[in-house]
Amino acid sequence: MAQQFTRKFSFQQLAEQSPLWWQELLLRLNPTGEELSSNGLRLAVRENYLNFYHKGQAIAKVGFNQKKQLYCEQHIKYVFEGARTQKYLRLTAENRTLTNPERPEETERYLGGETLDLWIERSKQHKGDEKTFVEQVAAENSNVIDMEMGLPGDGYRIDLVALEQHGEEVRLVFWEAKLTTDSRCRTNSETPEVIEQLANYREFLTGKNRPQELKHAYVVACQVLVKITELAGKSVAPIIRDVAKEVYPLVIDHEPRLLLYHNSEADVRNSWSRHEEKLRENKVVLQVMTDKTDRQLFSKEMC
Repeated sequence: MAQQFTRKFSFQQLAEQSPLWWQELLLRLNPTGEELSSNGLRLAVRENYLNFYHKGQAIAKVGFNQKKQLYCEQHIKYVFEGARTQKYLRLTAENRTLTNPERPEETERYLGGETLDLWIERSKQHKGDEKTFVEQVAAENSNVIDMEMGLPGDGYRIDLVALEQHGEEVRLVFWEAKLTTDSRCRTNSETPEVIEQLANYREFLTGKNRPQELKHAYVVACQVLVKITELAGKSVAPIIRDVAKEVYPLVIDHEPRLLLYHNSEADVRNSWSRHEEKLRENKVVLQVMTDKTDRQLFSKEMC
């Protein structure tokens, strides 16, 4: 049986909890459509937890433990430089001291904003061109409502989920982001590898009960985005509020789109055009952004 796709977060459990690290996360929240500050964070709603990102790096995972206490998890590499494991360390309201599992005698105490800013600064050592590009798109499109959307049951992640107004309905659209230097978008044969990736996404989006699950999940996600952003003293785009209030029906666009960044100066052989032609021959809905264009997402009709 396929795993259900959901989005939710308990505000009832959150109501009476406001540890220092939670307040600091909210202070740094930048809704999509806003430029990301040097220590700014983007919010993504998951199943019973929240992710806070800085330029694609997951800085904090916020959820509730079995005692219904709010917790914050962060990757060990941001807390202890040089750490080699892939473990996550957890803060709660009661526990503000983190221990290095590789060296138990080494500890770090959460001191407030300066500690969080240090973790964000360390995350910048791991940034890549593709994630930087995705962040640029998020900064210019206030209708983006999710990043790194994980598909249940496999390792696939769709880079961006956005809303589009079409008359009296709102479409939920899905974007896979790539650099044109990515070999998966280039081929001398008939089918670039990214075609198979998009086909897997399409199969997921059209699977049994998936459209209904996705609609419900992203209405809830919009409701959570509205509330968390309000807690931060900010606001989301009107289209997100409309979906949260179910003013318009939400419709799934089952055709995943490919979003490409092309650095024309780096393409010294001017070889990209034939690869783009191959993708279009395979009926891929795609948009190419360059070093000379803005980062506004197109509707399908403009792609």
